[in-house]
Amino acid sequence: RLAIMCSITTNNNGRVIKKIGDEIMCQFPTAEDAALAATEMHIKKVTSDNSEPLSIRIGLHYGNTIEKDNDIFGDAVNIAARMAAIAKENQSITTESFVRLLSSDAKSRTRLFDSARVKGIDEEIKIYQLLWEEGNVTTFATAQHIQQISKAKVSIVLRFNGEERFYTDSDISTAISIGRDGNCDMTVDATFASRSHANLEFRRGKFVLVDHSTNGTYVKLNNQDNIFIRREELPLIGEGYISLGEEYKKENTTNIYFSVMQRQ
Repeated sequence: RLAIMCSITTNNNGRVIKKIGDEIMCQFPTAEDAALAATEMHIKKVTSDNSEPLSIRIGLHYGNTIEKDNDIFGDAVNIAARMAAIAKENQSITTESFVRLLSSDAKSRTRLFDSARVKGIDEEIKIYQLLWEEGNVTTFATAQHIQQISKAKVSIVLRFNGEERFYTDSDISTAISIGRDGNCDMTVDATFASRSHANLEFRRGKFVLVDHSTNGTYVKLNNQDNIFIRREELPLIGEGYISLGEEYKKENTTNIYFSVMQRQ
């Protein structure tokens, strides 16, 4: 399995520095090469001998390194490792300085993910996700909105039908309504959805999904089983999908993706 990722690295002008258990450290001449390699690693859907999917977490950064005895050292290496630690299953996470070096096309497939502290750097840095799955559409946030997200204690991203919305703990004063009705803040024309299906509220430091529908709501949290609520509420954590009135299935076109980011 690592051999496949090593091959992808060399095919994109990179070199493998070393293997550490089930991890590899690679170096590339440009950020573009590294981004292309990371995307290809995800798309290849590397499998083990028994054909079970292998989950990949990738961290990237661009900066100067010190080379000694066929190994590399320095802040750039430490920051890349920190990005890998932040990445969730099947994600590529990188830094703002890395994104600045990408082509316009590659930049269009990134989104602001969070802000984080990194050892050796006084201020928090903005971190981004490289989107690799087909169908992912990124809507650029304004500079003001990016600043709000980076300062927020809690923020959430909602993505549906090619549109991405950002909310923070400081800019939600009323509930966000979700349903089939065109007057809802987020209109979802799902077969089993109610006209006014659910609300997203911010209470006591958490984003809470409140269902008040006939058929209920299914929530897929990370890799857990579907959670069903009807006339109930559920705090949203991590990332996952919301399905109105029917059990979540990957192929459903009316799934709402969410990602909750919380600063420590």
